[in-house]
Amino acid sequence: MAFFAPSVTDETDAAFSFLTQQCTQLKLTARGLTDEQSVSTPTTSSASIKGLIAHVAQVINGWLKQVENPDRVVPFEEFPAINAELGLEGMFDSSAVPDLNIAEVVEIFERVITGIDEVRQTVVDTGVDLGAVSATPPNPWMPQDFVMSVRWILLHLNTEVARHVGHADIIRESIDGAIAYQLNAEADGEPWPPEGMDDWS
Repeated sequence: MAFFAPSVTDETDAAFSFLTQQCTQLKLTARGLTDEQSVSTPTTSSASIKGLIAHVAQVINGWLKQVENPDRVVPFEEFPAINAELGLEGMFDSSAVPDLNIAEVVEIFERVITGIDEVRQTVVDTGVDLGAVSATPPNPWMPQDFVMSVRWILLHLNTEVARHVGHADIIRESIDGAIAYQLNAEADGEPWPPEGMDDWS
């Protein structure tokens, strides 16, 4: 079941495997939703499932470019072109949503997830050191008083995506009551609830 990350062999494998797993969990929060449901905001937050997926797609895509090339900071002004390459025109903060239906946004996100594995392979093939110091982007929300490494970027991505998965879980449960275990089981073609589940209570 994709709810669990696979077994890992080393630090690099763990960083990328858990990132892929968390992204898969975010993608599954959109499973079976109509476009109207995907932009709904049933909690007091302005975040929606579609907005969260679009936001995380852009965040991952931008940071992974720096993982591939730690010596180069991607200037903020390049992000519109980078986002356009993804098919996401504009910037999304989880409340703003792209002018695309949810199936199109999920398809873009699936390409981003595939890109995680491609960057993993680049890191392995080129011997990128997770401890390699990376220049800190000059964005106003980034602290400028610490040393940022490739390891920090990957751990930051894991924590940021996991936080947004939690947001999406709450939104999805508020829409139709579906929970992560259920969505994973359905995606894997397994019955829900599983046989014998009543015995656990």
